[in-house]
Amino acid sequence: MSYLDGPRINFWGGGSTNVDTANNEQYSPEIVDLAEAKVTSSDTDEQIIEYLRAPNGDYYANGGWNYYGDHQVQLMDNKVSSTGNPGGMTTHGDLIGEGVYLLGGVDPKTGDGPYGGPVMVDVDPTSSITTQIYAGGLQIGYPNPVLLVKGNSVSYSRFLGLRYDKSKTQPPYGTPGSAYASGTFQLAFNKDDIVSYDNSIGILNDIINAPGAQGIVVRFSMFQFYPGLSSEVMQENYAQNRNDANPSLGRIIGSIGPWYTGETATVSPGRLLQNQNLGGAQGLAHLDVDKKLLSLDLVSALEGSAIRQKGQDNTGPIEPNVDYGNLEIGTAAGTLLETASLPNDYYLYGGLYDIPLDSNDVTELVNNPIVIKSTENNLSIVEAPIRIYSDCRNTYVNQTGEYFSKVGLQVRELGGELKSSITVDVTSSAPGTLPNNHFFEFPGQLSVPAGATEIDFELTHIIGRDGFMSLNYSMNSNQLYFNSFRKYPEGNIEALLQSDTVTWEDVYEHCLRFFYVLFPAMSKRIPLNDEATINAIGGELLKRISAEYRDTTLYMPLTRSLSPDKIALLKKYLEQ
Repeated sequence: MSYLDGPRINFWGGGSTNVDTANNEQYSPEIVDLAEAKVTSSDTDEQIIEYLRAPNGDYYANGGWNYYGDHQVQLMDNKVSSTGNPGGMTTHGDLIGEGVYLLGGVDPKTGDGPYGGPVMVDVDPTSSITTQIYAGGLQIGYPNPVLLVKGNSVSYSRFLGLRYDKSKTQPPYGTPGSAYASGTFQLAFNKDDIVSYDNSIGILNDIINAPGAQGIVVRFSMFQFYPGLSSEVMQENYAQNRNDANPSLGRIIGSIGPWYTGETATVSPGRLLQNQNLGGAQGLAHLDVDKKLLSLDLVSALEGSAIRQKGQDNTGPIEPNVDYGNLEIGTAAGTLLETASLPNDYYLYGGLYDIPLDSNDVTELVNNPIVIKSTENNLSIVEAPIRIYSDCRNTYVNQTGEYFSKVGLQVRELGGELKSSITVDVTSSAPGTLPNNHFFEFPGQLSVPAGATEIDFELTHIIGRDGFMSLNYSMNSNQLYFNSFRKYPEGNIEALLQSDTVTWEDVYEHCLRFFYVLFPAMSKRIPLNDEATINAIGGELLKRISAEYRDTTLYMPLTRSLSPDKIALLKKYLEQ
């Protein structure tokens, strides 16, 4: 059960997500078609850029709070804070204080790198639920790493919900809603990705060589993220034509553990816990019957007490949680035992709690949903008896010549197989503000038999539609899970693809202009509107748009917004 049931390394620190925000909305009147990745305005490039940089009242700019972002993600001053096995964690030892880093990608053709850092990008740019982080490795220790991992991995936002009550605490200036929210990501690396490690450090040996381990998982929660600079500062910045980036800065709490054979890569197994008093806040539980131990991941399930009041001061000690006194662990029938909530130093232990049980406790918790209350401040966490989860979270339906056609779901009841058959309702919706374009058909209900732990079902595609959609899974109107999808446009530029030559004007209009006006950070490196430059670096561009780079941090464009047809058009132009 990954970091919950095996040896673990916990860390904490700050984080930076330097995302570009100019593609986060479909402007009115329309400037661009986000699904088509095309400029639709009759204005010139200069007029569009001027509009995106212009103040949006007293809230940053029309292009959002970070028009000049480059999508890089950084762990800022993250350090190991505790290590050990469940029930035996310590804040002393070989790794304590060592830096933890996520790496950028290794060039899949040359093996060189890593280059840059992880990148963050949404499947649907208007959505807050389709975020992805691509990474190229993991490192502990600098400059001499005690663990070095190089391998491509992608993670998706999970456990999205509030961590802060807006009525109780607020950031120092106007921010996006991310300031109050929490999201969890999990990256998995195969054993073959491990380049080196110090085998004299016991906890590294325990994780890497754990029985049944196929690799390493890194689970981290991101919260209290908001722009480091206020609207007032950024409007002055643009007025002075400095055009700086304004990354979102926040807090990170994470854990590293074994990735066991048969486990999902992007989401941790376990029993799903839901905070009834804090919208969407969730956590996990694992009951080890043999060891008589209950392990809880509550880093995203407990309420924080205060948001920092200096935007860029995000790497010091993390603000305390609400003081719940003791956590009261039990079932609907009553409390079985208590454990300290540790409001001031919970983050040193990864937000994880390991609670010893007796035989009666085990029997009760095996057969009944977990309920967590508190001796102070009225905590109410209740387990969802049925949990659905999957590595199928964000999917590009037609990124290659073959369509994505099968969805696989894990289905659990109280952490194990279903005790009786269930029926799951399936509906579709829009993941963000763009319409639900319903580009494939799906069954309206799934019947899952008793004893099952998973179910697969087929999708039937509706050719001709493109855009974005989500599938939602629910029982008795209670949503259990969702998948989000993007389908690229097809056939819109067929005539250009069939022509003898591709002109600069054609390739700029269909492939590059969208990024030139919406993603100015790209043009700081490569002026996308300059024909001579594009021609001169054509070989490098051809490499970066090739299929081998698709799942790396080095792919172009980082946003993965170009359809296969437009990639083919750009390729044809560069090759001629």
